[in-house]
Amino acid sequence: MLHAPIVTSFVTSDPDVGSARVAEVYADNRLRVTEDSESFHLEQRRADLGAVRLDTFSNSLTTEYTMQPLGQVIIARMLHSELDVWTEQTHRRLGPGDVALLAQADREYATTVHGARMQLVGIDLDLLDEVDGGPEDAGRRLRYEPLDPARAAAWQRTVRYVADTLLDDADTSPLVLGSTARLLAASLLSAFAPDDATEPVVRADALPGLVRRAVAYCDASPDLDIGVADIARACHVSVRTLQVAFRRHLGTTPMTYLRRVRLDRARADLVATDPDEATVTRIAARWGFADAGRFSAHYREAYGELPRDTLRRR
Repeated sequence: MLHAPIVTSFVTSDPDVGSARVAEVYADNRLRVTEDSESFHLEQRRADLGAVRLDTFSNSLTTEYTMQPLGQVIIARMLHSELDVWTEQTHRRLGPGDVALLAQADREYATTVHGARMQLVGIDLDLLDEVDGGPEDAGRRLRYEPLDPARAAAWQRTVRYVADTLLDDADTSPLVLGSTARLLAASLLSAFAPDDATEPVVRADALPGLVRRAVAYCDASPDLDIGVADIARACHVSVRTLQVAFRRHLGTTPMTYLRRVRLDRARADLVATDPDEATVTRIAARWGFADAGRFSAHYREAYGELPRDTLRRR
């Protein structure tokens, strides 16, 4: 599902070739340039991580696309100019700074690109369902409206973090890759959650046993690439039920608890390791912490000192 990033670039001045490229990487389409096609120019740059794709896309002129269903969730952030999107009877115009879902994964749509440049984040439905764990496809329960400025800024911070983490480290471990991709999927589900999302009902007397099973699973598996869906599956409950149980019984989330388990393992390694033979960054990455700065912040909050100080006392 996930793999080390594969970075590709594509440039063409031929509308037919551009349409073929869009069909290859997004969906079948009909492309029509409404101006002088001699000036057409399309660019696409992609970092492909398997279940997650980070693109920049642009084409000159005013270009109309009639698109078949994408089969994935794509979030667009407009960087320059405007984009019109029609889905069934709904029309939206996105301008610079707007962040919005292009279309539901199983719906045809039409779009007009007004010489625009945009950032596109594509996530497979399987990854969203794994993170969400709901009774229906997570991709069908997202809202179309552009995000408000606060949510758009939060989404962009997550995208930037994911890009910095996964594209700057050629030796990204499966643990780091999986946890970072799930963070992006969870952020998407949170940012575009419908306003009428409901919480499942969980019997109070079922919480302690459920939480004990989940805690035992996390304690036994911190070195594995697991997410909240894996923990829920191991406990034979839905993701939402597991989250409710943790929030009510422990006042935290399953992934925050798992992060603390991994912090404890990292601390044990820092205490036991000769500082001449390892670095904080290497030990942090071993336990799924790709960003050394965030690892240090979490570590200091948990133990009252920086990880480098623990390592030096060895």
